[in-house]
Amino acid sequence: MRRITVAAIAAATTGLALTSTVVPTASATVRSSVSLVSPGSLASYTVGCRYEARVKVDDAATMVALVENAAGSNVTTTVAKTIPAAATAIFVWVPTRPGRRTLRAVQATNGKRVYSRPITVNVGNGIVAGPFCYSMS
Repeated sequence: MRRITVAAIAAATTGLALTSTVVPTASATVRSSVSLVSPGSLASYTVGCRYEARVKVDDAATMVALVENAAGSNVTTTVAKTIPAAATAIFVWVPTRPGRRTLRAVQATNGKRVYSRPITVNVGNGIVAGPFCYSMS
């Protein structure tokens, strides 16, 4: 039995937290939650800014991926992969285009991919100056 927990934290800012619980998928029991800290009052992430995502898993020996979909697209892009250290995988998510994005964590379990419940965020163009990000949209 493997458990995936996903938490993403804005590297440069803090704000409101968007959360959702996960429904079990595949043949394994998955108990996950996705928490993404809002990048401030504008509630939009910025193209080119770095955001940290943390993924907790029961199986630290199996690769975990952070995947992204654009709104209305069936194409899933792997934005980062890692083998967790001490049951925590740490990813850096850098949005590359404006628009709505859906993020999920995925880990192979018994030959099937087990996904966390998705979280959808808005990404806008903006200004990135070192660790500071300001969304223009």
